[in-house]
Amino acid sequence: MQWLAVLLLLTAVSAGAGVLSSLHLLSTVQRIADSQKDVPERPAASAFSASARLRKISPVVTNLAAPTGAWIRMEGSIITDQLNEEEANVLVARLGEDIMSYLRTVSPAQIEGARGLQYLREDLNERATIRSGGKVRELIIETLVVQ
Repeated sequence: MQWLAVLLLLTAVSAGAGVLSSLHLLSTVQRIADSQKDVPERPAASAFSASARLRKISPVVTNLAAPTGAWIRMEGSIITDQLNEEEANVLVARLGEDIMSYLRTVSPAQIEGARGLQYLREDLNERATIRSGGKVRELIIETLVVQ
């Protein structure tokens, strides 16, 4: 009987501690939310200039280097500065060709996992910057399918 009384007492103490900690947490969240209302919202800072434009690259489909019959499909976009429409269209076509020729030298093991995808992204960004003479700010990989 004493064991049951101790068990009930411990249960009541733990329930009370849970209620008190949740009330403390709620009051802290409410206090932070109230302090946030007083601060005026700032527009999100962009890493790119106001003249930057997002331009789609046509999907690139090509075979991979290593296993016979392995294909890759990549869709992406580039962020450019200081280009008119004609220059941008020519640059996008050249980058599509360059991406295709690069992807033909890659094996699936090289682009496997998060690290491989990061290396691929860095390599393609570097190639795009060199090919454009610095007019491409970033190459964004939207979809990548290896089959």
